[in-house]
Amino acid sequence: MNILYVESSRSWGGQEYRTCLEINWLNAHGHQAWLICNPDSQVHSKASELGTRLVTMPLRSRVDPLCSLRLWKFCRKNRIDLLKTYSSKDHWICLPLFLCGIPLSRARCITDPIGSQSRAFVFKHGCSQIVADASVIKRQLVEKHGIDPAKIEVIGSAVDLEKFKPPRDRTKFRREIGLGDETPLIGNVGMIRPDKGQLELVKSAPLVFEKRPDARFVIVGQGTGILKRGINVRNAIDRAGLADKIIMAGYRWDTPNVYAACDMIVIASLRTEASPIVLREAFASGRPVIATKVGDIPEIVRHRENGLLIEPGNTQALASAILEFISDPELAAHCAANGLRYATENFSFDKMMDAKLRADLAVLRKKQGRESASRSSQDITSSGNN
Repeated sequence: MNILYVESSRSWGGQEYRTCLEINWLNAHGHQAWLICNPDSQVHSKASELGTRLVTMPLRSRVDPLCSLRLWKFCRKNRIDLLKTYSSKDHWICLPLFLCGIPLSRARCITDPIGSQSRAFVFKHGCSQIVADASVIKRQLVEKHGIDPAKIEVIGSAVDLEKFKPPRDRTKFRREIGLGDETPLIGNVGMIRPDKGQLELVKSAPLVFEKRPDARFVIVGQGTGILKRGINVRNAIDRAGLADKIIMAGYRWDTPNVYAACDMIVIASLRTEASPIVLREAFASGRPVIATKVGDIPEIVRHRENGLLIEPGNTQALASAILEFISDPELAAHCAANGLRYATENFSFDKMMDAKLRADLAVLRKKQGRESASRSSQDITSSGNN
């Protein structure tokens, strides 16, 4: 199967990383897959480092006839069977190609409202299938927007289990940031954005330090957008006088070492999360997790069984959960072991890709069926005329 992923984002995050992993997997398993992205973007530079098959093309606006023509020529030349998009902008960019007969699969990974009626219309009529990252997304699309449930496949994200599998060297990343093995280390991994809750994590830190002044926090990721939101988090840390206790490590490729170094991982998201990749990576790393009750997280994290659940935006509850894991290592180990077991049973990357391929092949079979029916109808009409 020949598949083209279109990604106009200039920033790099979990979605873009997952896209590259999918493309690399497809190319390693006998398929042909490409990523089209902007030439001067973080996506281009990071994807290049991952060895992803790339094609650069200016993807400036939703409606760009010249861009659509270039995409069409690429699809014709490379016999593209299926287009894949993750964002509204990319969906609109590919819409002319869908209308010209190329099947389009639209992924939906966030729980934000779709918004305008035009966007809902495109989900209903402007794609061949929708792949939802979590069941909560499918329910939202069906109940709020009237989209046919048969059009929506729920296929959760996955991770390379071997890459994160414990045990790993706990000390490597700790030495790099100047910490010993006994220091309680609370980790947060992911793109730095207001909805990811890093500012809430910073606000909770003084409450933790009151009882455990020896604890330290590390925030791994980078800010995005015009305002470079990482600066906002850095400024909050500086204003609180905590620059020596909350470390901002920037973007890291060696996230398995980061997870291994942390005593727990905090997912402090305020909204939009469907089923965060960080949760899957933390489980696969055998780390205890504290997460907010947003999106599909409560369907994965069972309170006090494989993690701790808190209300989003509640800094007191967040601090209490962190202190509970620090003071109760048996509970932390219990949650970590159950999380690892859950990851092993549910987060296999091969299983996820097999499920996506089955969904993609079903789309192609439907197209072939329609084309066959159309030819038969034309033959009947032609015979009648004769």
